[in-house]
Amino acid sequence: MKKVFITGIGGFIGSHLAKHMAEMGYEVYGSYFRPTSDIGNVLSSATKVYNVDVRYKPHLKEALAEVRPDVVYHLAAQSYPMVSFKEPLYTMETNVLGTVNLFESLVELGLKSSRIMLASSTAAYGFIDPSETPVREDQPFRPAHVYGVSKASQDLLGFTYFNAYGLDIIRLRIGNCVGPGRKGEVVSDFTYRRAQIELGIIEPIFRVGNLHTKRAFLDVRDAVEGFLLLQEKGKSGEAYNISGEIPCSIEELLEVVLKSCPVRVKVVVDQDLVREKDEPIYWNDLSKIKRETGFTQRIPLERTVEDMVKWWLDNLKKREGDGCVCRN
Repeated sequence: MKKVFITGIGGFIGSHLAKHMAEMGYEVYGSYFRPTSDIGNVLSSATKVYNVDVRYKPHLKEALAEVRPDVVYHLAAQSYPMVSFKEPLYTMETNVLGTVNLFESLVELGLKSSRIMLASSTAAYGFIDPSETPVREDQPFRPAHVYGVSKASQDLLGFTYFNAYGLDIIRLRIGNCVGPGRKGEVVSDFTYRRAQIELGIIEPIFRVGNLHTKRAFLDVRDAVEGFLLLQEKGKSGEAYNISGEIPCSIEELLEVVLKSCPVRVKVVVDQDLVREKDEPIYWNDLSKIKRETGFTQRIPLERTVEDMVKWWLDNLKKREGDGCVCRN
């Protein structure tokens, strides 16, 4: 039975990955610091978890020494671009210093044979002209915010530690990953407000920012399948885009979210919600991962949105009580 260690196991992707790998028969271990998912659900999937701040190397190294994993998924991160504007130092320390601490710990422990799945991000590409899309893995990095800089730095560290120290690293350039339990991004925000409107918690008014930016969304359940394919078939030292394949505008996303809403909703563009700096398009070329692993995006955006609305409805009912009644 192989052992997997997931840093950031208490996060959105980490919790889904832990559950999936436990079902596949792995011994699941991991670390968490500021969990964004229900840690109780994670504990039910994991053999053991450690409360570790990846910025503090001795604790991280101690956990790795105890487990001696066959596979490491490095997901621990400050993962919100908007937060990086307010907390740039914390973002860089967590994402960059935390990655150095992980790599150095593995080198010092003699765990060079462990396969390391490094969660980079397509945010490292940053500002993309539509003529450059879909973006391939050889696209230069032009990050738009500190979060993007931190992910570009992680990615480059992965390349360096593969070449200089022989660590078995695969760089996962993850795109907009969404699904039940996701918080803090546009699909989550839209489905959350849709659920609030259905339950009569807020008035049926939808305030939005820039509707013209385009994003390609990937369901977390597809992402986890892709991770496992890359773990098995990916080439050491390589970077792979793993994201949605079909871009849609935020306006089109809004139409999907509101399509089956039982309440008539008024959409209002609010200039206060328009970012000063916003990448016009995220759309990545998946030829490499498809060619080398057979990866296919199976879950359409419509199903993802439906599942996310249901997740929010269920959680809001628990929070507000079952007495919520829609005002329509």
